[in-house]
This record gives sequence, structure tokens and C-alpha cells, in this order.
Amino acid sequence: MIRVVLTLALLAIASPSLALAQARTPYLQRATDTGMHVVWRSAAPQISRVCYGTSMSSLGSTAGSGLMETDHDASIGSLTASTRYYYAVALASCSASTTGTATDWFETSPAPGSTGPFRLWVVGDSGTGDANQVAVRDAMLSDTAARAPDLFLHMGDIAYNSGTTAEFDAHFFAIYAEILRHTPVWPTLGNHEAMSSSSATETGPYYEAYSLPTDGAAGGVASGTEAYYSFDYGNAHFIVLNSQDVSRAPGSAMFTWLESDLSATDQEWQIAYFHHPPYTHGSHNSDVEIQHVQMREVALPILEAHGVDVVLGGHSHIYERSFLAHGGYDTPTTSAGHIVDPGDGRLDGDGPYASGAGGTLYVTAGHGGAGTSGAGDHPMMFFSEVANGSCVVDVDGGSLTLRNIRRDGTETDHVTLVRAHGLTVLSPAGGSSHLAGSIVPIAWTTSDATTTMVRIEGSLDGASWFSIVDTTANDGAFDWTTPRRVAAMARVRVTDVADMAISGTSGPFSLVSTAISTVIPLGDVWEYSADGTDRSDTWRDGSGGPWPEGAAELGYGDGDEVTLLPATPVQPTYYFRRAITVDGAVTSARLTTRFDDGIAVWINGQLVFTRDVDAGLDYATFATGGTDDNEMATVDLDLSMANPFVTGENWIAVIVKQVDAGSSDLSFDLSLDLGITVMVDPDPTDGGVDSDAGSSIRSDGGTLRDGSTTPAPADGGCGCVVVGGGPRQAPASALALAVLLAAGISARRRRACR
Repeated sequence: MIRVVLTLALLAIASPSLALAQARTPYLQRATDTGMHVVWRSAAPQISRVCYGTSMSSLGSTAGSGLMETDHDASIGSLTASTRYYYAVALASCSASTTGTATDWFETSPAPGSTGPFRLWVVGDSGTGDANQVAVRDAMLSDTAARAPDLFLHMGDIAYNSGTTAEFDAHFFAIYAEILRHTPVWPTLGNHEAMSSSSATETGPYYEAYSLPTDGAAGGVASGTEAYYSFDYGNAHFIVLNSQDVSRAPGSAMFTWLESDLSATDQEWQIAYFHHPPYTHGSHNSDVEIQHVQMREVALPILEAHGVDVVLGGHSHIYERSFLAHGGYDTPTTSAGHIVDPGDGRLDGDGPYASGAGGTLYVTAGHGGAGTSGAGDHPMMFFSEVANGSCVVDVDGGSLTLRNIRRDGTETDHVTLVRAHGLTVLSPAGGSSHLAGSIVPIAWTTSDATTTMVRIEGSLDGASWFSIVDTTANDGAFDWTTPRRVAAMARVRVTDVADMAISGTSGPFSLVSTAISTVIPLGDVWEYSADGTDRSDTWRDGSGGPWPEGAAELGYGDGDEVTLLPATPVQPTYYFRRAITVDGAVTSARLTTRFDDGIAVWINGQLVFTRDVDAGLDYATFATGGTDDNEMATVDLDLSMANPFVTGENWIAVIVKQVDAGSSDLSFDLSLDLGITVMVDPDPTDGGVDSDAGSSIRSDGGTLRDGSTTPAPADGGCGCVVVGGGPRQAPASALALAVLLAAGISARRRRACR
């Protein structure tokens, strides 16, 4: 509910410069497949007008009241689904010559029921305005650089400490300004917002900030109030409840509406969220506080009876992710008999959870900025972490993957749900981009145990198909060497050989000639030397091995190490190295390191990065300065003068130095993102000239949309691009493809060149 605080009776003409005088820069509300609300607050009265259009250079359409106001809510309608529009606010007039900027745009929702991929950012309890909140935001932006989230779901406690207007401005609108300009936000009320806002009267800073659907116009049944509501996006239905200041009694208005809303939807996925999670042992205990207890005892039976797939919450300052569970309504909570699937739900572990099989996934995401705490030992939870972060959720047809991204950028947990029917292709994920000629993992799951053999096919235009492998075992994984061709609408199809009616098709993905690839992710495996041997300069190319190996973080003393190194005696210098293989020209390189205390990094013997090693790089020399625990540094390497990368094998070598012989801890981890360009085969249909040879992942974070269609080559094409020792092609949508490349799956894959 956006409330106008000042309206002038006289319509004045605003100049474009007034668009800069904004207390709250534009943000998006009530997103649907045919409409959008563009909202902003100006520091002084300005004209409430939005110019918009599908071309940034021609914003000829007009929305808004056209009055002089300070609070603005421009409703734009009659739009086309899944379409990008550019906009500009507070302009005197709109015409075909009105231009916009690259930062101000939105995309309409897909038509309800559409099965294309989409991405959610889930944040709770973020509104501190401090460095933790900023780090969580930046970790998400880095993780999703190849494909930005489509929706921003906030779990409440948006503006500490009391949800005042000033706190909303400083701790929400200022912190997330650039995200909000093109990503619709869908919030739920937290207890801190309730200190200044009332759901009974729908007044206060929370209700002034947001324009939420009361009439069912965004999907679902009309709730008649902004305190709780629902909306649709693609093939998902979202239910937003109020666990703070409306009645949670059985038969109350909210739960009566909830029954009606869930009964009316036929969307494939159902996702509910509210502030107080039903299960948590973080900074709050769900067996003690009344809001948690009532939502568990009253809301969960309704949600689970209607087959809700995922329930999200905040409030408790921790990250917790459950097993697939059902029926745990009692207080105190017990898990016995209520865990439907005791596995880990991971593609690279026990396998995904079968959603729709009588179980629900529960997630506490109250770690978006506020100080974290708690035991993290709730019996319903498979994984818990007391650290700031946020969740990225990817929905792609019949699969849903949730990942926890810690504030330092590390993915610490992931879980996948698949619909418990038929055959579902899990990867390649719809919306992702892959280098032409690279090895792309194909993964799928079947619900029918009688499926023993499958056929795998590929398409470069989404319409014509070629064989990748005619018959292969139904073990859920296969490595495909993609054609050296550029394609914007590639797909993969997996079919039961014995019953051709059982089939699954991936969403459309791109094959590109240039892409950003994470060749070394954080947490990867490194060789190390920590026995006090002075390695001099003869170790950086792999000589003198073999060395022990271990997964990062490597070190000692902090308690968060994956691989524990010897702590006594303290060595001045610790050595780390690993090789990657690159088939293509490296055009850009971003290095991210975690270290304590000093560090130096070489690529193929060329020193590319140092920090606090001014006294020298000899083994016996200590670092020249101490660092914060697990200090992070990111640098874009300048490749214009001396590019250290070569085609083929490349060695990454690192030393980490202690500040003195009494240093109590050591940390090391490193990630490397490379921009790689490969030569692609010509399109045989255009006279041998590949008109799309320069296409690549979009720099603005969107998916590749160049409109090209590329028929399948007669022989499928061939040629393999290998990136890294355990490569991860940077995902642009649903699945975190890195997990599919883990040894547990890749060991049982077969490879095909088609």
C-alpha cells in the first residue's frame, strides 16, 4: 500500500533533472505477466509519470497519475509476458525519442503455468545496514553474475530496529537500490516492522513501503488485505502468510483464506513463507515462542495437506535446512516418524528429494545480516550453519534447487526437489550457458523403477533433434561433448526406450563462443606442502611431487577448516598448487582468495597477486602484516600486457605466509573465474559464415536472447573443450552444475561426442 503524502492540485511540468531527487530510487511491485508497478519516493514533489518501452532508446508509452507528488506508484498494464521493458521516471513527457538507461528495466512474469527456468533470492533478517548485510548482498551478486534472480523474497525483519521510515530508507532501499530497480520484491512482515506498523489498519512504514495484491490480481484467491497474500510466477504459486500480528487461531480469517487459496491453485510448485519458521534451534527456539508454535500446529497441517513443497522462514538468525518431512506438528517437536526421506537431498549425494510424495522441505533463512547464533541442532534439520548468508532458489520445470550462499561467497549447502512423476531432466539447466564444444553433464531422474534404458537426444533450435546416444543405462548421468556451434535455444531430451511416452526435456539453454567459467571454485582440492620444506622456486610447475591433497579451506586454528594442516611448529611459508586445463583463449581472469596472513599467487610462473609479503617471498621470510581471520580479496587480472594463460595445462601456485612464529591460525582458499573464447564451426545453413560467432553471456546478467535459431548439424558436430581439472561451467539458472561434476557422479558417467 503506497500512501501519497503530498499531492498538488496544479499539474506542473517536471524536468528530467528532478528524477535524480529521489529519497527512494525506483523499485518494482505487484509483478504479473501483464503488468508492473514502478514505485519511488522523491525528496520534493515531482511529476508522477513513468515512460516505458521495449527499447531503451524509445520509451514512448506513459503510466502514472501525472500529478505532482512525493510518493509515486505507477501501474503499468497491457504488457506482454516474459518481455523486457525499459523505463524512466519523473519525466515531463514521453515520446518515441525518450531514452532510458541500462539500469532501469524490468521483465514481466512468464505466463502462469510456464515451465521455463526462473531464480529466486531468499533473504531474512537483513536490515542492519552494516557490513554483514552488504557482504551477504555482494556474495549473492557474485554468485549469480551469469544470471540474476527474477524475484526477491524477503522473510521479514527488513529494517532494524523498529521498522521506521528512516530505517527502511537506510537499511533496505539504500542497501538494495540497484537490485530493486529491476527485481520485484515480495515481503512478509517481521516482528521488528510490527513495532511501527499495524496489520489491523494496514498503516505504518511497512505498509507505506510496499504495494501488495489484495484482490488476487497476481494469482491466487483475493485475501482482502496486504497482511497476507499470494501470487503466481511461472509454474509456481507463492503463499505469503503473516505470523506476527494477525490471528493464528484455527478457523481464523488468514487460515480460512489459506484453505481457499491452496484449493484453487493448480500450479506445479507451491512455496509458502512467513517470518517465524515452524522448526528452528537458532537465536530462537520454535518449541518456546508462541508464533512458531502456532504456525507449526495450525498452519502446517493445512500447508502439508495441500502438498506445499517448500516452507521458508526467518526470525531465527541462522541457516537451517530440513530433511523431507511431514506431520511434525507436536510441541516439543520430535522427528521420529516424521522424516519422509532421511537422505541429503543432493544430486551429488543420496539423490534429490521426491517432492509431491508426501513431504515438505523447511528452510530457516534468518541469516541475511543480523548477528547469527544458536545451537543449530534441531532434529528436523539435515544441515545447519551459524553464519550470515542468503539462499538462491532455481526452479526449472519439474526440478527445484536451493543453495545456501555464505557471506564470503561459499556455497555451503544445496538441495534439490523433483516432482515425483515421470522423467525429469535436471541438467543442463534451462537458462544456463555453456561453451560450445565443452563437456556438459546431462542428469535426469525417473520415478518409474521399470525404466532401465534411455535414449538421449539434443537439439540446437528446440525443434529438430539429433541422437546423442541411442541407448544407455538409466543411471541418471551422462557426459555430453556439445557441438562446436553457437545456439540460443539448445535442449536435451531423455526418453525411456521401452516406453516412449516417458520422456523429459530440459529448458532451453545456450551454447556460446565466449563465457565466464569458474575453473576453480571455492572449496576445491589443492596439493599442499606444510612440512617445513623450503621449496625454493622449483615447485610451481608441479615438480617435486606428489604432494598431499585436500579440499579448501586448508589451514588450522579457526575451526572452519576442511583440511587441517600441521600447526606446530609454525612454518613461515605454506605451499599450495594445482593444475587446470584450458582449451581456448583466456580473455579475462578474476581471482578471489581467502588467506591469513600474507599471500602470493603465480600462474605458470608469473606472479599475478600479492598481499602483505613486502619483506620478500623466500621461505624463511614472514608476512609484513596481519589480516583479519579468513580475509578475502578479489582482483581482476590485467591480461593486456602479459597473459600468463596458455592453451592446455596451466599451473596455479600459491604461498601463504604467517606474520610470525607465534601465529595462531592459517587459512587458504582460492577461486578463479576465466573468460574463455573458443572457435566455433560455421552454420551450414548460412553459406559457411557463422553470424553468431561473437555471441556470449550477457553482461547485464540476463540470459542470452539474440533471437538466433541454429538447426542441428548433420553429424551433431564434435570437438571437446576441457576447462579445469574438475570444471564448473558458471550456471545461469536452476542447478548448481558444480555439484554434478563431483567425483561421485562423474565416476559413473559415460562420454559421448555428438
